[in-house]
Amino acid sequence: MLKKYTLNLLAAIGIVFALCFIFFSKQLLNGLSQALIHEDNLVPTPAIVVLSGSYTGNRIKTAAKLFHDGFGEKLIFSGFKIYPGTATNELMKKYALKLGVPDSKIVTEISDEESSTRGESIANLKLLKKINARSFILVTSPYHTKRSKLIYQRSINASGGGGVEFSVYPAPDPEVPVKGWWKLRTGQISIFLEYLKFVSFYFDF
Repeated sequence: MLKKYTLNLLAAIGIVFALCFIFFSKQLLNGLSQALIHEDNLVPTPAIVVLSGSYTGNRIKTAAKLFHDGFGEKLIFSGFKIYPGTATNELMKKYALKLGVPDSKIVTEISDEESSTRGESIANLKLLKKINARSFILVTSPYHTKRSKLIYQRSINASGGGGVEFSVYPAPDPEVPVKGWWKLRTGQISIFLEYLKFVSFYFDF
């Protein structure tokens, strides 16, 4: 019964997207991406957590700028193996070093959690605990900010990490721009999948 309901819900979402493309204005299409965005006011924190998943370097670049502007003392990110002998955190660290972040200010390791935002949240919270950071800034692409906020808050609550506070900051993503996302194949896929992942989040699949 639940499976049938889920399939119907996914079909409904697909129909909404199709109608938007056919009938609605650019303003409403942009509203679909705007609805996925969450941005907090920033204050200096002990750490800046950078999420993997974007390979343009935009998230690391934004985090490095926040670091240089004094909003975080260290960059934090976990990683997942993508090829034998290569993991995402190694590539992220290499780019962060290139952007002038000192090696001593980068905390990272390969995660043994599932390769997902939820798994990454668990791994990153462990890294934050190692450096005794009770607050942090979470950096990810704009369309990914609102769901990431919910996932990290859920992971913090599940870990009994009461008192841990965080802010979310969007890093401009050239592959999924907030305005005109529907003009790019990468934008179409990312926005559509993000809505599907929201369904998964609320049903806790």
